[in-house]
Amino acid sequence: MKLYKTVSTHIENYQKLVLDQNVLEPKICHLKMPCGDASIIPKSGDSSDIGDLISKLGKREAQDDLCDVSTKKMKPDIHRTGAKCLLNNQQDPRDAGLNYHLVGQVRTKPGRGDRTLSVSCSDKISRWIHCGIQGSLLDMLLNMPVFIKHFIFGSGVPYSEEILNRALLKRESEINIEDRLKEIPDFYRSSLIFQHIRTDINERPAAGSIVCIKTKNRLLEVVVQGKKLGVTKKRAKDLSSSVSISKYSLYKKFMEVLQKNKELMAHICGTESIETIPYNEMKRKAIQYQIQWNRTKEVFFKSWTLKPDIWNFCVDKVT
Repeated sequence: MKLYKTVSTHIENYQKLVLDQNVLEPKICHLKMPCGDASIIPKSGDSSDIGDLISKLGKREAQDDLCDVSTKKMKPDIHRTGAKCLLNNQQDPRDAGLNYHLVGQVRTKPGRGDRTLSVSCSDKISRWIHCGIQGSLLDMLLNMPVFIKHFIFGSGVPYSEEILNRALLKRESEINIEDRLKEIPDFYRSSLIFQHIRTDINERPAAGSIVCIKTKNRLLEVVVQGKKLGVTKKRAKDLSSSVSISKYSLYKKFMEVLQKNKELMAHICGTESIETIPYNEMKRKAIQYQIQWNRTKEVFFKSWTLKPDIWNFCVDKVT
């Protein structure tokens, strides 16, 4: 939304908004490793990797000369992910220890519950690294993709930069990273532990999500099950009640921006009226993005989920 605001301000005078990658440095902060392939990490038993999830109160201090503790060698094991391999792909062997998971697989959410067609966070982030975070619609308004340059991960949880490189950048691709990626991101680990990080205490997480967009008016929403908090069941399907990051709202914003530049609109839409072009058809007009995405699926992921194409809605009135 913030990028749409920037494009809207300048696009009247330009064919496409020209980005300066030396100035624009998107960052993503993760409290823990992304679910999916990046969560399959060997257990080291090192507290610097794992972190103390709970403060151990009342622990007896032992003196070296009075305490003789016998140590047992831990069997090699891994941290596991609940994300599942695609149904048509090879499945996890689920053997003991290091052989529980296959690595390099596209996986779907959730870890518990019925399968969905939504891919894991590791796969989504890998797609952003290869294709940019702008998506197909914004891609048509910009002179270049927007790549994430820095990933920052929280402390106090399992972490491995080697695994991040494997899961997000390498996998089993036979093509060198430098030949596949226009921007190779850096990975960092914070020295601070998020105070509300998950612990062994049995607490139920809230079902809501917070949407905070840093624009001039600072947009803030609380979303529960895809709906704005407080919207009644009677008004749940009203377009005016749609969430600001829903497909409808983003498509409407795209159309508002595009209509400010008649030359660019004619280049993208041709002789078609912009109000009659469905959302899914407009996305397919982003030729360069589609080429890059298809190439990424072929040489990096090797497979992907196929969702029903139900997004054939139009935005009739754009103000």
